[in-house]
Amino acid sequence: MDKRERFLCLTAICGELPCDLAGYAVGSSSYAASLVTRLKREGYLAVRKKDGIRGYVLKAKGKRELLEKYPDDFSLFLTGSVETNHVKSEPQKRLRLHRMGMAWVYFYRMGTRIFVTEKPDFPPSVHEVRKRMAYYGAMELKGGSDKVKGSRACGVLVSDKMPFVVYHSMEQLMKWAKKTERSMRSYTERLFVNRGFAYQADAVMIGLSMKMLTVLLTSDGGIKKNLFQVDDVYEHYYFVPMKEDSLAQLTLITGEIAGQRFYDFLCQTLYRREEKEYARMAGYDETGTPIYFCYELELRSLMRIKQEMDWKGMGKIVCLDYQVEALQNYFGKEVEVLAILPEKVMEYIREC
Repeated sequence: MDKRERFLCLTAICGELPCDLAGYAVGSSSYAASLVTRLKREGYLAVRKKDGIRGYVLKAKGKRELLEKYPDDFSLFLTGSVETNHVKSEPQKRLRLHRMGMAWVYFYRMGTRIFVTEKPDFPPSVHEVRKRMAYYGAMELKGGSDKVKGSRACGVLVSDKMPFVVYHSMEQLMKWAKKTERSMRSYTERLFVNRGFAYQADAVMIGLSMKMLTVLLTSDGGIKKNLFQVDDVYEHYYFVPMKEDSLAQLTLITGEIAGQRFYDFLCQTLYRREEKEYARMAGYDETGTPIYFCYELELRSLMRIKQEMDWKGMGKIVCLDYQVEALQNYFGKEVEVLAILPEKVMEYIREC
């Protein structure tokens, strides 16, 4: 599949591909600009600019080409009355497509299987995702069910560790109904419990940048208490920014073996490891200062670490280098940070 076809395929699966995402989708902003110009001129692509929201949509010619070449991959998205085939004009519905589209493109860039013919049928077994993760969008996840109507979930990411329900915050807090999202978690867990997975689903929250981390951590739900705030719907909420470097973080979160081995490797650098089961800290350095591993960016854990560090008045954190500024903004500029290069993490994971 060349870049032209890749761009058409991603636009099809998104329904409406945000214009700002074109360069990220094909790996080059300059190439994306010339490609979009050519596809528009040839009648495959159109741009929508209504209500200040800009996105690319396929024209009939583009849909026909994909349905002829890849019918199994795109029949779900380009036939019938689904949102991705008949993109509505209402701003909120278009923004929902944008949120979901960003998730599709992000996981594609992370090497995750997203197309129907390259991933197992839904729901997959734990053995089918052992070597490579798979991502299923909301239409595939819900399968026509109205039991989870109204959920803000974009889809589910499946690794050999567990299913992760995926949300995208974009640049603002999303609306959040605990009862609805708890139903989404229960629905997901029921689907996977007989497929070799433990009876648990966690949440992955994607953001456009690391700036969104502090917003999520400090949210009180807004005046009407209808916006996202960290709660008990999921046991773990992982925040992951749309960055190439975040592949290391995503791999550590979703890979049970890789995550545990890397944790144990870091513990070898500690003067003394903390052995208590529910301790927030990983251990201590030679001066007795607590060391906290924060590289997974699990929201509930970060809040507890901050509370513990404020109480103790001391502590150091370990994170990936692109996370440093955001974590200093949250914990305080005075906190000492030990940063790890993501490429070094990936080298270690590959060696394992």
